[in-house]
Amino acid sequence: MAKVLSQDEIDALLSNVSGESQESAKPEEKISLYDFKHPNLVSKEQMRLLETIHEGLCRNFGVYLSAQLRLFCEMNLIAIDQIMYSEFVMSIAPPSCIYVCDLDQPEGRLVLELNPQLGIFLVERLFGGKGDFVNKIRPVSVIEQRVMRRVIDRIAAEISKNWSPLTAFECEITRFESNPEFVQIVPSSEPVVVVSMEIKIHGNSTLLNVCYPYTWISSVVSLPEVQEKILFGARKVTPEERETVESTLGYAPVPFRAVLGSSEISVRDFINLKENDVIKLNNRINQPISVYVNTLEVFKSHIGVHQGNYAVQVNTIVKEEYRNES
Repeated sequence: MAKVLSQDEIDALLSNVSGESQESAKPEEKISLYDFKHPNLVSKEQMRLLETIHEGLCRNFGVYLSAQLRLFCEMNLIAIDQIMYSEFVMSIAPPSCIYVCDLDQPEGRLVLELNPQLGIFLVERLFGGKGDFVNKIRPVSVIEQRVMRRVIDRIAAEISKNWSPLTAFECEITRFESNPEFVQIVPSSEPVVVVSMEIKIHGNSTLLNVCYPYTWISSVVSLPEVQEKILFGARKVTPEERETVESTLGYAPVPFRAVLGSSEISVRDFINLKENDVIKLNNRINQPISVYVNTLEVFKSHIGVHQGNYAVQVNTIVKEEYRNES
């Protein structure tokens, strides 16, 4: 015969059930894993700096690829990771396209790694072919390496250009390898920073990786002028720098045009215009005409002749600040 529970026993059971439900409803604590053997050496400020540099690299090189291949190419920054150099080498499957670059000021080396499918596609497009991403990966021939060298040299130039606000150095391609085991820029246990960029062409996506030794990045970031830029932003322009910019801008060409006059006619009159027809302008011969620099009216002048050529003589300056700003 089943036992009949008392009211106290029923209350005790209900309290236990509600307590279990409350415990199960507690949110789980978030736990972040941290490897003390491989600590994070790249700070948040350095990470933002690397992101800014390589986002500019993606923009510039994406435009260059679009012009060279006559296709729309999209290039985006995917990730910036700090790993061991041995992990980076093990992540590359041979055959691959690996370029070793020498750096100066400070001295060091970096590795450019791209998918051989992308390399073969680049060669076919540069030779005028249709181009296609082949499924079967094969080693890149010597002739294809020489054709690709122009594109790789442009990547190296863009790397130097986008690092130039921090430090000026030359990035020179010195060696090509298809087997990652033959590429040793730092010891296997040394940390490196790998920048992964995605290239999308014709609905196909592939990766371009740039591997920097962490010792080289730390030597660049530890420079006093770089630390000043990170902490305080861009410094004020010195008088010498301002003079250099002004002297350089002084040789820049600008459009300079003198407008004799203007007029308004109807569409019917415009369609019926014939040879020797005369259009009346709103200016008289003895009235000054406007002279424009770009789209701004800067001078008032009169028409004349100088050494057998038509000329204008500047009489008044419309706004004095234009001349001072220029």
